[in-house]
Amino acid sequence: MTALTRDDPKVRFSNDSMKAFLYLPRPDFEGYNLDDITEILRQSGISYGIKEQKVRDMIEQQIYNQEVLIAEGDQAVDGIDGYYDYKFDMNFSKKPKVRPDGSVDYWSIKMVEMVTEGQVIAEYHKAVQGKDGMNLKGKPVLAKRGRDLVPLKGKGFERSEDGLTYTSLMDGKIDKNGDRIVILPVYEINGDADLNVGNIDFRGDVIIHGSICSGLIVKATGTVTVDGIVEGASIEAGKDIVLRSGVMGASRAVINSKGNISAKFFEYTRVHANGTIQADVFLNCQVSCGESIILNGRKASIIGGEVGAIQSIEADILGSDGEVSTNVKIGNDLAVRRRIGILQNKIQVEKENLAKIEEGLKILQEKKNDPRRTDLLRVKIRDTALLAGDTAELEKLEDQVARAKGGTIRVNGYVYPGVCVEIDELRVLVKEKQKRLEFVRKQDRILMCALEA
Repeated sequence: MTALTRDDPKVRFSNDSMKAFLYLPRPDFEGYNLDDITEILRQSGISYGIKEQKVRDMIEQQIYNQEVLIAEGDQAVDGIDGYYDYKFDMNFSKKPKVRPDGSVDYWSIKMVEMVTEGQVIAEYHKAVQGKDGMNLKGKPVLAKRGRDLVPLKGKGFERSEDGLTYTSLMDGKIDKNGDRIVILPVYEINGDADLNVGNIDFRGDVIIHGSICSGLIVKATGTVTVDGIVEGASIEAGKDIVLRSGVMGASRAVINSKGNISAKFFEYTRVHANGTIQADVFLNCQVSCGESIILNGRKASIIGGEVGAIQSIEADILGSDGEVSTNVKIGNDLAVRRRIGILQNKIQVEKENLAKIEEGLKILQEKKNDPRRTDLLRVKIRDTALLAGDTAELEKLEDQVARAKGGTIRVNGYVYPGVCVEIDELRVLVKEKQKRLEFVRKQDRILMCALEA
């Protein structure tokens, strides 16, 4: 507020200096004139945005003892950044939904988003530039500038000449990572994979809308999705495997994934996943898993066979009334720990040998044509590669041991006699039918702890 005496006109500024209000006290003289008020506004620092008609109205209409807005600056209008409007869905869930009745809907799993040739996959909206404002003191108020995004990178699509529209060049699967989009072909079979189709070895994703017949081999560097039953076939995937129905393996099926596996059931099948495995039932299967095994749904049972995971296992039922032999295990056995010890000693020796080789090369560094120097270089290359391989294996095993710590086997229903539970190198045989247990390791023992109701 301008420093004025009590009876002088007063000017009040808003906090952002974008508005000014004039207060005219009732005068004890004839009245105010425009030149005097204009000078008061100037002395207050107002040089822009004066509403002259408002000032005249206050004087002529004798608007006294109240504030009137008589000056207003121009607000800055911020710009809008450019953005992409994507015409495909990448927010789908790769996990099955559990229905209200407890069953699992494996058809709810979606692994890939498909596009067709000529489909618009993205539209770019250019940045809108802002407009600077001006405050009452004549100083510019800078607006936020709208920034344009860089063009999308990737392959499998083309960009229009104006740079605003992106269109797929093929039918295939679309993936987005940051500002990079990749469209790859997908091997899709609308019926069964049988002898007429033959074995499949595909660089990408495979989708089979029917079943896979016995004897077939399906390999993919990406994901494999099968809608129907898998018989005694072999499936190998570089990413996830989704079997919406299940596997009737007849002791011939082999399912191997470097990612996760989801299936309704497995019968007489060898199964391995580097990630997690989620299913309803394992019946007389040989199963290994790099992370956790989760059995949910109405049955959620492991009956017979051998089922192992590194981190944890959760099921409703272990074994059966018939006391069928069922082996369930988590963690790492003694072989893993022995291998870690062997690798640690081997790496130490390899490092010492490389240090000696470096000393030899320093001595012979001036003798470039000396055959001894050439031999040492060959040995260095070989031993460096061995060291790198052993170090990578050691890091993998040490990470595996770390991830296994604190793991449990949780049973929400019944555990039957004939079930053998292993945690690391320890084991316990269940001799009586029991309900709602959690198997945990405590030092050198496996404890069977009752779950809270």
